[in-house]
Amino acid sequence: MGIFKKQIAAAYPAPAVPIAVASPWQPSDALLQITVDQLIASEMQQGVVPITRDIALRVPGVQRAHGVHVTMFAETVFKMIDQNGDPLKTQPEWLVNAPESGVSPYHRKFGIGSDLFFNGWAALGFNDDPHVATDALHIPFGAWSVEGGQIQVDDSIVPAAFRRHVVAIPLGYGANGLLVDGIDTIREARLIESAYMDRLENPIPLTVLGIPRDVWESWGPEERKEYKEQWAAARKAKGGAVALKVSEFPVDFPGDVETNLFESGRNAVRLDIANHTSSPASLIEGVRQGGSGGGTEMRYQGVGEGGASRSDLWEFGLAKRFVNAFEARLSLDDVSPKGHTIRGDRAHVVAIPAPTTNPASEA
Repeated sequence: MGIFKKQIAAAYPAPAVPIAVASPWQPSDALLQITVDQLIASEMQQGVVPITRDIALRVPGVQRAHGVHVTMFAETVFKMIDQNGDPLKTQPEWLVNAPESGVSPYHRKFGIGSDLFFNGWAALGFNDDPHVATDALHIPFGAWSVEGGQIQVDDSIVPAAFRRHVVAIPLGYGANGLLVDGIDTIREARLIESAYMDRLENPIPLTVLGIPRDVWESWGPEERKEYKEQWAAARKAKGGAVALKVSEFPVDFPGDVETNLFESGRNAVRLDIANHTSSPASLIEGVRQGGSGGGTEMRYQGVGEGGASRSDLWEFGLAKRFVNAFEARLSLDDVSPKGHTIRGDRAHVVAIPAPTTNPASEA
């Protein structure tokens, strides 16, 4: 509610309709709800399958980036800070508890982070005026929309207690979420994966046996099959590295064409996903392969370098942007008392571990 709710349409170019929602309140046979706007309608007319959150998460790089950044945000501890910069001795109950909804603060923040990751917007519904509320519930993207500058919530999905005071949280100008900004990369990943699976199911033969035309015409299907099976059996037998054939019968070895299962393309997609999600490429790849790493490679980091890597992931990653957006919106006066702010504490996570004793071990 408040000023932000009344001016949301003018302040931010929010989508007129949500694009996709998977809601835990909906029955399984209607788990996926697609609201079609002009863009999606044109895609469907062209035979293009709309990319939803569920489909995007089938892409391994997206799944990994989503899990890393959203979890970093969800595990962040938020506190209300007074005018002196000190945490309140008694924190707002909605910030640290969930007495009415039964949805833990961690899962509430996970839902908000996921919406910001994919759509650039999230919504939080309070069970009363935010100044006195005792609980808050994440409202899934797609269960709410903006009409005439007002937030409208689907009453068939969200309980009535959490529909009266709804706060929309934007990630920021130009941050539209992966389902908008990275839609082409996700489609590319799906196409490459489809071609990859097709190649696995229909591989190019490693060996092509040639039969002279006059022999081909004199042989029947059974004789051709027997010739192929004899050759295959000889290759598998002991000493199979040496084969014997009539010189007029050519044998072609196409090389490694059939084993080049679009590795370069798959690596390029990982890099694109890393850029879209502000992730280190090595984080998306797990173990670097082929074109992007010069061969399979595993690296182990010491304590110091590991701490620096965690700090870089936080400083330049999406999780920090989620935290900043959450803090900025919920620190406004319609949620926090005047002069008070909401701040997230990540000091314990990005600190470099400094154990004072050696790891325990058996003598």
